[in-house]
Amino acid sequence: MALRITHSPTSICFVADGVQYQILDTVSAHTPRTFKFTIDAYDRSTGYYERENITVKCYPVEGEQGGGIYTMDIADILSAYVTRYTYDPRYDPYDYDSGANHLIGWATVILTSIDGQSVELDTTHLCLYGSACGLVLSGVIPSNKHPFLLSRGNEQGAVHLYRSELKAMEWLLFLRPSGYESPVIETDNRTAPDQDLDSLLYGIEGNSFLKAIRMEGNENSHYDIYSEASVLLVHMAYHDDQDYDRTYSIAISDDPDTDEIHLIRWTNSMGAPEVLLLTGELQDISEASKPDLYILTQNLQSTTRRQQRGMVTTKYSLHTGYLTPARILALKDMLTSEEVEMQIDGQWIPVSVTADTKHAVHQREPETFELTIEVLEQTRYHKPNRIVNPLPVSRADLLQDNSGNLILDNNSNTIEENG
Repeated sequence: MALRITHSPTSICFVADGVQYQILDTVSAHTPRTFKFTIDAYDRSTGYYERENITVKCYPVEGEQGGGIYTMDIADILSAYVTRYTYDPRYDPYDYDSGANHLIGWATVILTSIDGQSVELDTTHLCLYGSACGLVLSGVIPSNKHPFLLSRGNEQGAVHLYRSELKAMEWLLFLRPSGYESPVIETDNRTAPDQDLDSLLYGIEGNSFLKAIRMEGNENSHYDIYSEASVLLVHMAYHDDQDYDRTYSIAISDDPDTDEIHLIRWTNSMGAPEVLLLTGELQDISEASKPDLYILTQNLQSTTRRQQRGMVTTKYSLHTGYLTPARILALKDMLTSEEVEMQIDGQWIPVSVTADTKHAVHQREPETFELTIEVLEQTRYHKPNRIVNPLPVSRADLLQDNSGNLILDNNSNTIEENG
């Protein structure tokens, strides 16, 4: 079998960018061949990573120098196996000593045989959700590129996040390209007894390229990322060459002091969670559909109709507040995401967000945008506000006049004697 693999995916590849193989047959240009791939992916029914074999039959295209060229892109097949990153439910997400295999959502693939004959490849390809979006996956990281799986860019040399954004993201993911040693995570919190956050650094089993810092659940630890630290630092040293060492910073700011703060979380283009804090006014623009009419009874003299209760679509209008260019990039990424949530009354609710993001290419001042947010879960019954403060058990605890009548304020609320 005179076959030669002329192209295979890189050791790290994003499914949205394609996972392509190219094999050259130097003898025949007309023979279809069967290619076998082995895929390791998380099986939610068993709770473990399971191995599955798939076969692809491919027909060649005649090459310029004779022979046949087999080109296969198995991204569509892999899209059924890779998902948004989350933690492995077999482990306690707050147990930092239970092992390295904490992230799920990725898959590995390798070409194992052609027409039943084994193929020896040097690399098992790690397949991730989404697109690389310009990330460097191998070699030396450019000095002006950050490795974080965030859609927003740098703000004067650092990636900027508010404390609420950092906490709500749950995971802060980044790539460690081959050639770089294991990263070191620190903060500038001088009051903490130990600024080394390596115990919060997670990875995946059998591969050290994808790294994650667990953000949720750390607010009570001595690291105190949310209230004390203003910078989160990631150090990566390049093997035997300090000229290529990289140190990246996440600038952490206190939430702005405004009347309204709203958080929207989504799965970004790289498959990672990202959060945007917005400070504009939120308005309820919910819509109630007209009730459907139907005929209940009908005869020659009369027709009796009834109406079916209409549907309430919960919608909001939200002004973002003034956004910098980097945060506008994040906003655009959120508008194209297939998984968007908004924090409403302390809960993350799936929503659909649309907006007109027209803005100046060379932005000279911050700009604001108006979002239309539609809650995806609709109901025929509007949820009323049932919050009420019950009266004290004893009437003596209420303020009364000389006749024993309860004294009310201008809003008809009972005034309690104890203030």
